[in-house]
Amino acid sequence: MSEKARVLIVDDDDGVRRLLSRQLAALGCACAAVKDGGAGLEALKGGDFDVALIDLQMPVMDGLELLAALQEAGVAAVPVVLSGWGDVSRAVEAMKRGAFDFLEKPVAADAVARAVERASLHSRVARQARTMTRLAEQWESTFDASPDMMVVLDQERRILRCNEATAERIGTSKESLIGRFCHEALCGEDDPPALCPFHEAPGDGSGKTIEVHHPRWKGHFELSLVPIRDGSGEIWGAVHIAHDITQRKRAEEALGEAHAETERLLASILSILIGVGEDGKVARWNTAAESAFGVPASAAIGKSFGECDIHWDWETVLKQIETRRAAGRPARLDEIRYARSDGQEGILGLTFSTITKETGERSGFLLIGADITERKFLEAQLAQAQKLEAIGHLAAGIAHEINTPTQYVGDNTRFLQESFADLVGVLNTYDQLLSAARQGTVTAETVDRVEGAVKEADVAYLIQEIPKAIQESLEGVERVARIVRSMKEFSHPGGAEKTAVDLNKAIENTITVARNEWKYVADTVTEFDPDLPLVSCLPGDFNQVILNLIVNAAHAIADVVGDGSAGKGTIAIGTRRDGDWAEIRVRDTGPGIPESIRGKIFSPFFTTKEVGKGTGQGLAISRSVVVDKHGGSIRFETQEGKGTTFIIRLPIGSKH
Repeated sequence: MSEKARVLIVDDDDGVRRLLSRQLAALGCACAAVKDGGAGLEALKGGDFDVALIDLQMPVMDGLELLAALQEAGVAAVPVVLSGWGDVSRAVEAMKRGAFDFLEKPVAADAVARAVERASLHSRVARQARTMTRLAEQWESTFDASPDMMVVLDQERRILRCNEATAERIGTSKESLIGRFCHEALCGEDDPPALCPFHEAPGDGSGKTIEVHHPRWKGHFELSLVPIRDGSGEIWGAVHIAHDITQRKRAEEALGEAHAETERLLASILSILIGVGEDGKVARWNTAAESAFGVPASAAIGKSFGECDIHWDWETVLKQIETRRAAGRPARLDEIRYARSDGQEGILGLTFSTITKETGERSGFLLIGADITERKFLEAQLAQAQKLEAIGHLAAGIAHEINTPTQYVGDNTRFLQESFADLVGVLNTYDQLLSAARQGTVTAETVDRVEGAVKEADVAYLIQEIPKAIQESLEGVERVARIVRSMKEFSHPGGAEKTAVDLNKAIENTITVARNEWKYVADTVTEFDPDLPLVSCLPGDFNQVILNLIVNAAHAIADVVGDGSAGKGTIAIGTRRDGDWAEIRVRDTGPGIPESIRGKIFSPFFTTKEVGKGTGQGLAISRSVVVDKHGGSIRFETQEGKGTTFIIRLPIGSKH
């Protein structure tokens, strides 16, 4: 045998098994043997045999039953039947059940050898056929799994095969495309289009790839032609591959537009922008830089930065740049004085940033900034503007606070007016009754009129309600008076000199005037030290600080409770004496201050509030008032998710 066959002998006769094993071993076969059909089935299902020699008459499972079981299990071994029962009907039944050959015992050794040789050859051919089928199925599955359109063409451009992606893109089945010309089936053209890989492919058969926009396929595609050669190297066809690059093209177009938009943006930005490369030469010089320094971009770009015609203190500027460049992080270059293009002196505020490559190496730097001359002038007026803004902001709330008691005072007054008219009517009937009584002419009719007037006026109701209306009106008037007093004391301008101030009373007044800011989202709790002495300070400035902290606390709590309909937070304000210092604590149950911004809280213009709700100046001005004007201190303690407490310490005596 040309190849070593693997044979399983299934026979209940020990002598037959030994004889066949010797004969087949002499022929170079690898043999195994079992004594019944059940054991044979298990061995054939679990082993890798080419041929099975099967006896028909066996215990447990006879040969015919074993053949049927092998067919059902799809066992690959080729069965050859050997039987001492050589009638034709049994042979026919065995062949129906898958037997490849039928030998009648006793069997000559050469007959067994020929049968095993034929069966082994059949097994190898069947195995190769299965392998080829599996490979073809795998290739077809891979072919169809590709998202690219793939078509196999002959030399005349007829479609021999195509994948599912091709059929899906064209909107038909694969079968309907086979045999048709490529240009007709795929492009809907009578003749091959001008941009076709067949036209573009070089004559050496190396293939070609082109990019086209295909209207029928609705997108951009990368078309490739790969020649297919036979064993002798002759080209007999080609694989036509169309890769959809529509998304890539869109991304490229978007990237190009983004680059153009970036260039337009940089050209139109109002801030000065100067880019300096690794070699120290100017690479970018925008319109704002041209306007500020009177130097056109054409005269600056490509020139060493230090040689640009900018009229400022170059020694100071370059020294600051080098210092910040060494630090390797963005930094401010504040109050750089320079000569404007109109000859006037101005002040620049610049930000220095290093430019970093993808490798992390520094390759240059950017200077971004603007002329801040006007801003510096406006900053001097900002503190006063903050006070005016606070008063204006409070005005609407105070008007609302006054309006409520005023309304029910008015309602009660109108009630008293109407009640008085009713009582006058009753008194008139009593006057008539008194006059009749004096004359001795009281009649039942007179008494009925009096009783009717009393009933109509509902005197019992008036006796009950009029005192209540009077009391409510007095309370309303007192509430309005209290608000007016608090506002008067809060907004008292004071003077440039410090005066002795009752901090507890000043804080109470501020809480009152700011009530509309906090009443919907929080309850206020005060813990005042009754023995706190008068403190030397500027009343108006102190009131402004407390107002800022209360408003900030209310806004912080609103971020947690919303409109307060589901529950309110708490603003607790306390005072105490600590030696020669007065300490004020303002605590809220807001969200706390994130660690990332704690260092910026007192910075001018820093705010976490939405646009239009805060200027970022409240805490900066508060710090200036406490520290600069009063020699005190202000700090905060915070815990995210719990709240924040601001602690102010002021010297009690003026010696500080």
